[in-house]
Amino acid sequence: MKNTVDGITDALGDMQYAFVNVKPDVTRDRAAHTVDLAFQISETPRVFVERIDIHGNVRTLDKVIRREMTLAEGDPFNRSKLSRSEQKIKKLSYFEKVDVTPRQGSAPDKTIIDVDVAEQSTGELSVGAGFSTADGPLADLRVRERNFLGKGQDVLASATIAGERTQFDFSFTEPYFLDRNFSVGFDAFHVTRDLQDESSFDQRRTGAGVRMGYPLSERWRQTFNYRLERNEITNVQADASRFIRDQEGNRVTSALSQEISYDSRDSIIFPTEGLYSWFDTEFAGLGGDAQYISGKLGASYYEPLADWLVLNLAAEGGAIEGWGDEGVAINERYFLGGTTLRGFQRAGVGPRDTATDDALGGNYFYRGTAELSFPVGFPEEMGVKGHAFTDVGSLWGLDNVSGGNVEDSASIRAAAGVGLSWRSPMGPIRIDLSKAYLKEDYDDEQVFRFNFGTRF
Repeated sequence: MKNTVDGITDALGDMQYAFVNVKPDVTRDRAAHTVDLAFQISETPRVFVERIDIHGNVRTLDKVIRREMTLAEGDPFNRSKLSRSEQKIKKLSYFEKVDVTPRQGSAPDKTIIDVDVAEQSTGELSVGAGFSTADGPLADLRVRERNFLGKGQDVLASATIAGERTQFDFSFTEPYFLDRNFSVGFDAFHVTRDLQDESSFDQRRTGAGVRMGYPLSERWRQTFNYRLERNEITNVQADASRFIRDQEGNRVTSALSQEISYDSRDSIIFPTEGLYSWFDTEFAGLGGDAQYISGKLGASYYEPLADWLVLNLAAEGGAIEGWGDEGVAINERYFLGGTTLRGFQRAGVGPRDTATDDALGGNYFYRGTAELSFPVGFPEEMGVKGHAFTDVGSLWGLDNVSGGNVEDSASIRAAAGVGLSWRSPMGPIRIDLSKAYLKEDYDDEQVFRFNFGTRF
């Protein structure tokens, strides 16, 4: 009965009846073992929004909250839009509590919408240390403000020093440029990676990019990005594959990309239901040395099977084609394994020179995941969850490779496993145990994967 009352109330709310009262009258026939229900609906006038009052925001500007409202002053009242407005404000992650409720206005056909918020910390200053099977021991420094000056701007500066990776990043995002729903941003980065174990070389990337995005509808969004990057392949071992030795040197990539995305998830950080899908393309050749066109299509779907059980289904595929004489360089190719295909080492799947055991990357890939997340007996606020998963995927295709001992198969690889994650006060911890059950003889497997980061 409660669900029926809520459904009728919401349906009438979408028809502009803000203060309707639905009351079920129950008549029992004990002899016949039946119940008659009569839903009494009080008659009210159609309602318009008189004004929107915002309370509790001390630091955040009013306009940052108002621009997330799908209702404006003077609009016909709509309960579904009211619920979506509340969800959009919550997704900002600026507030620990958000309540959006209507109350009677100055006349029977007017309503006042009260937006009550309680602000939470949006700044991060952290020093970290940890270990991962991908990068080894690591230390990082991270400074971020997701609501800079209360304007909703996002500023990030970070540095990570690890056994196999050193990375420096800076980014700035203005989500509403010139007070319009049009985001602009700037990114700069410098990354060095030790890829000796996987491919017998080191890589250094330095570059910057600008981006802009705008909504096509409430859930669809279009983003454009321009990136200028300098790539260096260095310290190539003398006994490395000749297909890697040929790649040694410096290259400049000048690339323009676009992404169109759809997002109906209930939360960006910890989703439990909804769909996120994307399609992005990139064209390189506006100056620089790289000449290619690439595209990726993917989706991730969350479905709560019960209050305690969430299913995540994800799939992605991509292709890159060179349009110049040199084809696709190794620094632009796809690699698969580690976090992208559990059960295998980082870069453990795909074309490989079996004489040197060097991973060469590939031009085509696909991967898929099915994962169940469930509690393991700890209180929910501790953030401990168990996971059972299976991953499938493949990577294949190379340019300008002939002869030698290169193995390149598009056969499917697959692994299954279990994991345990904990959002600990010291940072996120995750342990995965997995076993590959479809593989090639030259693939590199990984049974145990451990990630740990601490903040203090």
